[in-house]
Parts: sequence; C-alpha cells; structure tokens
Amino acid sequence: MEAHPMMTRLKGLYQGQARHERFKISTTLFSSKLATGNPVGPHVLKMIGQIETLEKLDAPLHPMLATDLILGSLPAEYSQTVVNFYMNKLEMTMPELLKFLTTAEESLGKGKGKSVVMVEGSTVAKKSGPRSPVGTKRKGSKKPKPASNSSSLKPKEGAKKKSAVCYYCGKKGHWRRNCAKLLAERKEGKKPQTSGSA
Repeated sequence: MEAHPMMTRLKGLYQGQARHERFKISTTLFSSKLATGNPVGPHVLKMIGQIETLEKLDAPLHPMLATDLILGSLPAEYSQTVVNFYMNKLEMTMPELLKFLTTAEESLGKGKGKSVVMVEGSTVAKKSGPRSPVGTKRKGSKKPKPASNSSSLKPKEGAKKKSAVCYYCGKKGHWRRNCAKLLAERKEGKKPQTSGSA
C-alpha cells in the first residue's frame, strides 16, 4: 500500500473520532455547573483542561467566551465576585482567573456575609448589609464625633522629611515630589530619569 492513500484513510478515521470527541467535550463544557459548597479550584481546572483539549482538536474558544463559560458555571454565592469582575472590565488569562476565583472562595469561606470587591487590581473585603442614611443613628452605635480642625488630623511632616530620602536624586531631606532637580527638568521639558536607571 502506498503512503498517500494510507494517510488519507488514517485522516478519515481519526477526523471522525476527533469530531465526536469535540462534541462530547463541548457538551460537558457548556453544561458544567459548580455545586454549592464544592471547591472552585478543581472545577475551574477541569474546565480549563476541556478548553485546552478543544484547542488541540482544532476548535478553539475565544478567551472571552471561555471566561464567560467559567464564570457562568459558578453558583449564586459567587454572584458578587462575577459582578465585580465585569464592573472592573478585567481581562485575565485562565491561570489568573483560577487564582482570582480561589482567592474569592477563600474570602467567601472566612465569613458569611462578606464578598470580594475587586478595585484596580487589588482585593478588598467589604461587609455587606443595609446601611443607614448619614446622620441617623444605627442600633448600638455611638454618637457621631464632632468635626475637628483639619490641621489637627494632619501628621507633623518635619520629622518625616528629615529622614526621608529622595528616590530621584538620592539626597536626604525631601521627597521625590519636592525634588528641585526633578521639578527643574520637568519645567525645561526634559523627560526625567531616575537615579537607578542606566
């Protein structure tokens, strides 16, 4: 038997199997849901594996669609995390998404009633619950403190400036934002270079 007919016969056999495999994987991928209380890590890893298998079978998913599938498979307890993801217009690779969701899972597990709020790339735990309007007294709260002078709230900068080191020129006694050398270069229109760059 010659090589060409043999190759076409093998391609025909394996392409049919690949199509059936693509169908099975895409069906399980699109219908997968994480049960409430189950860990998110293995679930997301399984979905990432299925997405990568589809790529190998010449049926790649768009990264945004893959992210939407993973986020859509999460239970209701992750709804705030998903909202924060879309509100901040985050774009992540699959491993970054896995890390993001495991971090969210940890914060959800630490205390009920808390959710992860993603702001400019950092996570902040925020208590959920009803808030009372400003000026009204909440149950068990103390009287609001009277507003004091803003000067009493400012730290004394004299002690800090003496030991402060400028990150631009390297001299003690001032901060980078007050560096005379940096300000002069900015005024001349030159692009400032830090002392650490070559």
